Amino acid sequence: MKFAFSTIACPTGSFETIVAKAKSFAYDGVEIRGQLHEKPLTAADIFQSDPADIRSLFSAANLQIACLSSSISLTGHRKADPQAAADLRQYIDTAQNLACPLVRILGTRVQGGQSLTESAAALGRWLLPLAHYAADHQVTLAIENVFPFSRASEIWMVLEALHHPALAVCWNLLWAAQAGEQPAISIPVLNSRIRCVRVTDATFDPTTTYCKLGQGALPIQKLLARLQGIGYAGWISYDWPKALFTQLADPDEILPDAITQLRDWTKPSAKPQKAKPAPPKPAPVPAAP
Repeated sequence: MKFAFSTIACPTGSFETIVAKAKSFAYDGVEIRGQLHEKPLTAADIFQSDPADIRSLFSAANLQIACLSSSISLTGHRKADPQAAADLRQYIDTAQNLACPLVRILGTRVQGGQSLTESAAALGRWLLPLAHYAADHQVTLAIENVFPFSRASEIWMVLEALHHPALAVCWNLLWAAQAGEQPAISIPVLNSRIRCVRVTDATFDPTTTYCKLGQGALPIQKLLARLQGIGYAGWISYDWPKALFTQLADPDEILPDAITQLRDWTKPSAKPQKAKPAPPKPAPVPAAP
């Protein structure tokens, strides 16, 4: 597995600062949160930067760009959805220029009078030409399991209907847990369709309160064990949403501990050593005649 953190952990940091932190804390890469046509979440804005310069910055530090994350989704509105499709093409173009293989998108909400199946079909019709466009640019669109497609069977329904090689899953443990689904169910169902996993930890008492890994209620170790069980070798992206909740601790207090925990939890189990065979017994000495 490879480990990254999202740039929303560092809302005031430039790309240079974020790369320096990732290198210092021994991450393998960074998930870049895009903010096209949105209120700026972070000072590091890929759409206000030269992708070639950012690519070189990461390459010089021997780091990868794990994913370019958007909040694009199908809205069901006649005027908004063509614009969303155009925006997604811009994300795909930018990801290709960054040599980034993944663009994260959201799904859609169930519109009035629709069933979940009908909503999934509408999402599929909108996504299919965009998946073709992504494939032509060597990019995979990873759909995150947000409501109403929070469970594995629900997002699997969308992917199975399209069966497109440029569509996959960005699995977010928090959304699955809030839907009541355990990793023992979700990971085997989705299996090789998972291309990126986002983890955080939180308590629910009754509101969601983010905390350090291992101090909350989310089954992170079970998730990682299940991913190891299917031979997952992709990205684990740590999600510390400092840009959304300014009261959260600063990244320097959180990111080093997170990578230590993640690497510790994914260490290969020590193999029991085989017992050494007993040395052969010496042959008996014949008695003197």
